[in-house]
Amino acid sequence: MKTKSLPALFALLIFCLLWHGKSTAFAANETMPDVSLQIPENEEYRKYLGINGAPGDEFRLADIDTDILLIELFSMYCPYCQAEAPLINEFYELATAREQEDGTRIKVIGLGASNTKFEVEFFKDKYEVRFPMFPDEDLSLYKTFKGEGTPGFIGVLYKDSGNPLIILRQSGGFEGAEEFLALLLQRAGYQ
Repeated sequence: MKTKSLPALFALLIFCLLWHGKSTAFAANETMPDVSLQIPENEEYRKYLGINGAPGDEFRLADIDTDILLIELFSMYCPYCQAEAPLINEFYELATAREQEDGTRIKVIGLGASNTKFEVEFFKDKYEVRFPMFPDEDLSLYKTFKGEGTPGFIGVLYKDSGNPLIILRQSGGFEGAEEFLALLLQRAGYQ
């Protein structure tokens, strides 16, 4: 590890530690920013997101084929994100089952705050994350989504108008996957 990266790593760790305890959930009711990501190489992820195009090309988050999108803001170096991994995996499983039960499509993606592609893949492999995760090395997406620490969650309701609406922001983790799913569905007007 290069000596120059140690202060950045230390700062990120302090950032995670300071913000974890600030678990707040509130509805934002604002239009989701027009954000683009690279189309994943993994064909299963492209199918999951309902996007077409060549791997490496860009796609807009607004083009994801879903009713509700949950965005996880995480960092490989955040011990709370590591501890939260089993819960977000459980949430993903519940969301997938929900689609099979009643047709409500809930997709999950992760944005690795200040993480490289290698770091995101390491996190995915170590914690057996099955949904798509994307690096955000320069924190531009994190800032665009007004992140307030890691882990953080942003719930987005997709409407027929094509303007997805942020309906939930949560800084900090959640205690139960079923309860968090119920909160997201309630904010989206599904319960």
